[in-house]
Amino acid sequence: MVIIFITVILKAPTKVQAQTISLSIWPPLLETVIQPGKAVTQVFRLKNLGDDTVIHASLVPFEPGDAFGHIRLGSEPSEVSRFVTSASAYFSLQNADLDLPAIIPLKSGQTQEFVLKIKVPETAAEADHYFAFLFSADTQGLISASGTKTLGSIAANILLTVSQTGELHPTAKIEEFRPARSNLVGNLRGWTLSDSFLDSFSPINFILKLKNTSSVRLKAIGQIEVTNTFNRLVATLPLREDNVLAHSSRYLTSNPWNPLFPIGRYTAIATITPQNTTSQISQTIHFYVLPYQALLVIIIFLTMIIKIKHNRLK
Repeated sequence: MVIIFITVILKAPTKVQAQTISLSIWPPLLETVIQPGKAVTQVFRLKNLGDDTVIHASLVPFEPGDAFGHIRLGSEPSEVSRFVTSASAYFSLQNADLDLPAIIPLKSGQTQEFVLKIKVPETAAEADHYFAFLFSADTQGLISASGTKTLGSIAANILLTVSQTGELHPTAKIEEFRPARSNLVGNLRGWTLSDSFLDSFSPINFILKLKNTSSVRLKAIGQIEVTNTFNRLVATLPLREDNVLAHSSRYLTSNPWNPLFPIGRYTAIATITPQNTTSQISQTIHFYVLPYQALLVIIIFLTMIIKIKHNRLK
């Protein structure tokens, strides 16, 4: 369950009685594939865990904001990418007393259900549409007998794909794969970027950026396998199964590799199979692991000893 807890005081007098907003929404994410002319219904449950408030509920289109999974909201479809359309074309509330956009009071501890119907017109073209079911809270409180507002929002993301067959056929490529720069010592002149030197005493992280080259979203399923000089598998690091939206790139994350004093040349192979496909993509890099920080300390220590002895012989 996704929970937010936000307290914003717009005025700060001497005596304060703060109002708080704490909302939870379930489900936080809806992924659905719909054929033209078909419809689905989903119940969203919004619970107020804070003070009494007023909720503004609306459907807002969004597009990928960056390669880290952030999104950019737009008040109108024209403000965002070609992957979104008007909310009124597809969405409606089935609650007898509510229409979109909706404004309702929500008391502390109260849960409100929103029955959202998604109906795709028969003439709809195959495409992805991304929306945030946005709930904005507006709480009016009293601070030293004067009014102030506490504001906060929470959203459930909706990933809608219109498909004639009801199937997805995403394609992708690996744009970037390397050890994290925090581990990178440098590269010898004439060596390639993949021949990196890492420290034996530091956790080893990998940077992996995937590009969705198709017009439909995909979920990346895969892992990074690490082998040593003798081609022996020493680590398998599963990738987190994140969504990569259509025609966008995203950095995929895995747990760091924490070997026990590794040394020598290693190979890392990233392998990804987009969900619902058999198309596998992979990329291989090589790197060296050396105890260079320890060696540096030893060199500095020996240099100091030699210098001290040299000064004594004078």
